[in-house]
Amino acid sequence: MNELINIILVLFLTLFLMSGGLFYIYQKNKISIISLDHISQNLILLFNFIWIASIFNFSKNAFCIFLFIFSSILFTFIIKKKKISLHLDFFSLISIFLILILAVVISNDLFLSHDSRLYWIEKAKIFYNDQFVNDDKTIKNEYPHFGTFLWAFFWKNSFLDYEYVGRIPYLLIYIFSISYLVNVLKVKLSSKLILIFIIILLSFESKNFDGRQDILFFSYNIFISRFLFEIFIEKKEIKKNLILTILTLNLILWTKTDGLLYLLVYGLILLIYLKNKLKFISLASIAFIFMVKLYFYTHWNISLNPSAQMYDSNILQRIIEIDLIYRSYSILYWYIINLIKNPLLLVSITIIGIIFLKNKKILIKFNYIFLFYVFITLGIFASFLPTMYDFPFAMIGSFDRIIMQHSGIFLLPILYFLKKNFK
Repeated sequence: MNELINIILVLFLTLFLMSGGLFYIYQKNKISIISLDHISQNLILLFNFIWIASIFNFSKNAFCIFLFIFSSILFTFIIKKKKISLHLDFFSLISIFLILILAVVISNDLFLSHDSRLYWIEKAKIFYNDQFVNDDKTIKNEYPHFGTFLWAFFWKNSFLDYEYVGRIPYLLIYIFSISYLVNVLKVKLSSKLILIFIIILLSFESKNFDGRQDILFFSYNIFISRFLFEIFIEKKEIKKNLILTILTLNLILWTKTDGLLYLLVYGLILLIYLKNKLKFISLASIAFIFMVKLYFYTHWNISLNPSAQMYDSNILQRIIEIDLIYRSYSILYWYIINLIKNPLLLVSITIIGIIFLKNKKILIKFNYIFLFYVFITLGIFASFLPTMYDFPFAMIGSFDRIIMQHSGIFLLPILYFLKKNFK
């Protein structure tokens, strides 16, 4: 019972920090006190605030108090401006209930995988013990730190000292990213619930919430897919969605080494599809967040090598010496095997194929998504070619998680097709 109360209190704290967000202030019409779209957008803001604390080594307890006071002030301002309606957003309530149920599931499955035991929880312990990146003596000290700082932040501010509570935000952003995506459909609640349950059924595994960072990537990519949908397809709130895209890319860059690849690919997508002024602003913003990370790593003497165990200074020589045909075949083979093992991506690609046969014009609208998938896949292939890891063990142990990171990118074209054909 104490653990359940602890989960509820941490969930309530996080939701309160999300509910007092900046995106309520500029809302013209009254909205629900727990409007799903706004608290989802505020979640991205909240994570970026916590990221600020992570790079300046602020006290986690003090910063949590600051966020609570800041959210309270904003919340009071919003109420005084009468922008809050007492009308309940039932889709938000159901999403919160799902988080609570799945949090209980995770609390009863505390097994940590090899990578979580060896790398991620050790990094989380460093931040939990009020140390900083310069105190990181783990094997993978060059790995980005934000995901483990987030883990430590909520672990430190939980009411009972259980480390798994620090992983509840991983679950929270997972559920809200899916709900936020489905909520783009202006359909009845029952249809939204069916869709969110199907997506969760195809993508949820408790092992993904053991501290590894890939589930965060999965959620970030789903958030960005809706932001880009509103920028390129619906052409609404373009500036706000562009800001949210850049903020999410910042989180991606500081969560896992793969983030640099995603940053480059999304930057290329924005370069190709945005208009001139917005193109310049977005690329300048991406360059800025990259320079911040570059300065941070240089200042704290952290290796800029994305993975010291995978690459060394002789990487160019290695590329010349390796058997490219054998390695390319092996990468393709294990990629296909793990794609087949990912039910969400496999089902999505199958449905995309059916849509192509029925109405390919709809898919043309989403050509930026297919371009993204091609570039990400090519980037993954290129990253494994010169690896120093045992080959093909490198793919066997990690391809499933890498594919999972972007396994939800085809959901929006599917939802858009359903919206157009089954109103």
